[in-house]
Amino acid sequence: MKTTSGIVAILLGPVLVLSAGAQAPADYSAYPCLSYTLPCGKIATRKPQTKTLAGALDGNAERGRQIAQARDKGNCLACHVMKGGAQPGTRGPDLSHYGNAGRSDAETYTAIHDMRTRNPETLMPPFGTNEILSDLDIRDIVAFLQASK
Repeated sequence: MKTTSGIVAILLGPVLVLSAGAQAPADYSAYPCLSYTLPCGKIATRKPQTKTLAGALDGNAERGRQIAQARDKGNCLACHVMKGGAQPGTRGPDLSHYGNAGRSDAETYTAIHDMRTRNPETLMPPFGTNEILSDLDIRDIVAFLQASK
């Protein structure tokens, strides 16, 4: 709770609700910025991009595990249960046995690149579209997920 000039305000997520009923502009400064190309707070919402896997996967599963579990890269553990991960999230589906699901490399690649192409209401960040992960990073994560059985 904050008080400014006698007005009582309560911070609820990114929206500051003022006692007078008016809403202050959203302040996202407390949330992490995952862009390496644009300054935080200046990132425009990019349109969903469908990108398919070109050629063979050629991903490295161990490197994919490291990227998926790194807080400054994939940070998949923030939402998902994954093999070898500590303190997983519960928001996304359990990916610890993803390799048994029968999904193709291409389908998995497209979902990681920008899940909004399959589900416009997803909470999953558009890792490829927003250039959070490179093509090789996504290939490595796909290899890790496919090896998780």
